[in-house]
Amino acid sequence: MRLEADLVGSNLRLASLDESAASGAYLNWMRDPDVLRYLEARHGSHDAESLRCFIRDANGSSDNLLLGMFLKADGRHIGNIKLGPIDRPNRRGEVGFMVGERASWGKGYGSEAVELVCRHAFSALGLHKITAGYIAANKGSARIFTKLGFFEEGRLKQHFLVEGQWEDGMRVARIADGGT
Repeated sequence: MRLEADLVGSNLRLASLDESAASGAYLNWMRDPDVLRYLEARHGSHDAESLRCFIRDANGSSDNLLLGMFLKADGRHIGNIKLGPIDRPNRRGEVGFMVGERASWGKGYGSEAVELVCRHAFSALGLHKITAGYIAANKGSARIFTKLGFFEEGRLKQHFLVEGQWEDGMRVARIADGGT
């Protein structure tokens, strides 16, 4: 069973991506070193076919929900968010996101997208726990997860090599009932 959702917030609509999203803005983001700086995707090379394959695989999965972030005001695609893999027996899932459109950084869109996905995961999908990981130097992700009630589960010392510097990895989580 394919996972689908259409989630609407105050500024964003989160909707499933189709393969046509693999070119244009999305492809440009995946080639922008500033966008990729703190993403594991920085280690690969990306072209329209690899992105089409990623979208196709995610859309065909019953354990992953890949959504584009679209501005309600003009429908512009500014990033993506993924819930998955989902571990159904343990009622948990992993969230990851990317605001690729640099002009949209720092405007609260990442927070809104993560909050919408968490609400959907807890209410519609019945998950109990959402986890996430990020590179400690990524202050934007740190702010978002703290603001949204995620708590630190662990710090992985010198876990990532980013631009020649060792950086810690962070593991954070949020529980459905707000428990820590």
